[in-house]
Amino acid sequence: MSEAAARVSAPASRRRGPASTEDGQRSRDRILRAALDLITETGIDQVRLAAIARRASMSTGQVMYYFTSKEHILLETLAWQEHRDTESRRAALAKVTGAWRQLDRFIVHYLPDSPTDPVWILWMEAWARAPHSAEVSQFMEALLRPWRDDLASIVARGVEAGTFVPPDAIDDFTLRFVALLDGLALQRLRQLHQPSRKYLTEQAMKAARAELAPGSRNTEP
Repeated sequence: MSEAAARVSAPASRRRGPASTEDGQRSRDRILRAALDLITETGIDQVRLAAIARRASMSTGQVMYYFTSKEHILLETLAWQEHRDTESRRAALAKVTGAWRQLDRFIVHYLPDSPTDPVWILWMEAWARAPHSAEVSQFMEALLRPWRDDLASIVARGVEAGTFVPPDAIDDFTLRFVALLDGLALQRLRQLHQPSRKYLTEQAMKAARAELAPGSRNTEP
């Protein structure tokens, strides 16, 4: 993961309050946890600043001391959870041996765990804003970079071990494969005919084998 991606929690121009202090960071985290819990429970459309403040046991004024708007909280909540998920994903990948098994684990972590996955709901909201905001687009790119870096590392290790056929360019493969996972994720998020995460993972692995092990149906060397 790049140093910039490791540091990002929100666009610099969006930061407010003494969040660099321990007390400030704890208060900020309480707000973000409250926001994520409410999104999970009621859906993003029902979340209001006043409700976030009540859940965090703070006043609306205290919440606004750290964040400029509901949109700001939503983007920061996404970044906050993504950083936590990155740590969890990397710990899980470290426990798995074999490039194919690591790729399978990566896919499972990437796809929504349910049609109401709150982090994916936040991603959808951010995507909707990106075409109208270069700042949001840059923000999302920074959050996606750890995913692409982890995928590139898995592919590179698989190539080095002789498990994968080298793609023409790893960066091009990660771009295509992440786009594929995004498309499969949308199928999971639909209200009707939602395929299971297991089924979608199997489809993604089939696509990976077509590129990384053409002519082979094996998932391990």
